[in-house]
Amino acid sequence: MANRMLSLLVVFLFLSFGLSAQNSYDALRYSNFQVGGTARSIGVGGALGALGADFSVLSTNPAGLGWYRKGEFVLSPTFFNARTTSTLTNDPDGFATEDTRNNFNFNALGVVVASRPTSPDWSTFNFGVGINRLANFQQSFVYEGTSEGSIILAHQEQANGPDGISDFESGVSIDAQALYDLEPQDGIYESDMELAPDAPLFRRQEFTSRGSINELVFSFAGSYKERLLLGATIGVPFLRYEEDKTYREEDQGAGEDGDVPLFDDLEYTEELNTTGVGINLKIGMIYRVHQAMRLGLAVHTPTAFKLEDAFRTSMAYNFTYPDGEVVNGFAESPDGLFDYRLRTPWRVIGSGGFIIKKHGFLSAEVEYVNYSNNEFRYDGFIDAERNVNNSIANEFEPALNIRLGGEIAYEIFRFRAGLGLQQSPFSNDNTTNKTYSAGFGIREKTFFLDFAYQLRQNEDLFIPYQATDSPEQMVINEGSFNKFAFTLGFRF
Repeated sequence: MANRMLSLLVVFLFLSFGLSAQNSYDALRYSNFQVGGTARSIGVGGALGALGADFSVLSTNPAGLGWYRKGEFVLSPTFFNARTTSTLTNDPDGFATEDTRNNFNFNALGVVVASRPTSPDWSTFNFGVGINRLANFQQSFVYEGTSEGSIILAHQEQANGPDGISDFESGVSIDAQALYDLEPQDGIYESDMELAPDAPLFRRQEFTSRGSINELVFSFAGSYKERLLLGATIGVPFLRYEEDKTYREEDQGAGEDGDVPLFDDLEYTEELNTTGVGINLKIGMIYRVHQAMRLGLAVHTPTAFKLEDAFRTSMAYNFTYPDGEVVNGFAESPDGLFDYRLRTPWRVIGSGGFIIKKHGFLSAEVEYVNYSNNEFRYDGFIDAERNVNNSIANEFEPALNIRLGGEIAYEIFRFRAGLGLQQSPFSNDNTTNKTYSAGFGIREKTFFLDFAYQLRQNEDLFIPYQATDSPEQMVINEGSFNKFAFTLGFRF
């Protein structure tokens, strides 16, 4: 039962896992930006593109930097809470399991330097530098239940398939004795699960992700005759994504052998660490139609990311022979490393703002993004590159993201509210995710304080492993993401 096939193409198998680790969902994760910025911006739903004079617009419409008349320093600490309720749909008696993850971070940190040029036509020429948070990957969830199928059958299918053994999936199953070749000459792998492929197994998986995309911005903007504002930002996003998954199966059937002869339980772990840096250009304009109305337009070039994946897996497989001998198999994969590139889509943002004298404002933004234009680049692996990019083109489509917000001013106090509507990027999916926000602020001549709360809710499907001949496990995750932001600013 402990017979194994050693890989003769270790380098190829090592690289093939790295290639298969990227998929369409990775591209979506790294291109679905949710600009954090200041508490003022969060409070009005991020809809400040046409109004500006806020540090967050350096990552949306940099023309808004031109409205500044004084220099400014901002610091925006934020508390983030993710609560996820998960249900294994394959379990007829399944129940929901809830998990939470908390994170403290800085959504914005930067400085604006305001100046007046010597030209009579240009009233301002301003510079800004700092960091805005574009994405937060903090999440944890856990699911459990009893259903048919096994991850071992998926690994067996892979080992006997045309692509052969992967050192990180079927390879660790072989080394942990979950897969075995009874006739070494034929190269066909068997498993205990074949003895009872329809047996119900208890399964549980714990998932944790961490990381973020923080964009370093270098921005310039000016105001021409107090009517037309032009601006540009060079953005340098730094990406970090970590993922830990621990998957367990257990035969809880009655009797000495349970439901699956020999098999007792298993544990399969996966670790992924993705890091990288990118670059993009954002250009924007704002036109003041009259004192109360302003219209804005911004175009973002694709972000060119250079990324690196570091990954490893392990398998613990426990079984008992008919004579009562207990075997505890265990194996670890080698450390994997893979470099690749990702180009995200173009983005176009139209915006409008209406100022109600000194009483407040109303604002709106519409963002167009074609997520099917995400594109991976693998040096020397044309077929794998073509396959993943075809998958992206087939699974995604253009989407509109709408942001609405408003503010009421009373003396030094500001009261804000916002709404975000985000179309699903998936083809043939009419779902719209909503984001709600509210805020409060105090504005003085030399400093300001802002507070904001944001609630974002969504539902997604998680599939722990892919298999053709074994029942596919499906988990529904209902997420509730809460953000509490505070911004302290000083004018000089």
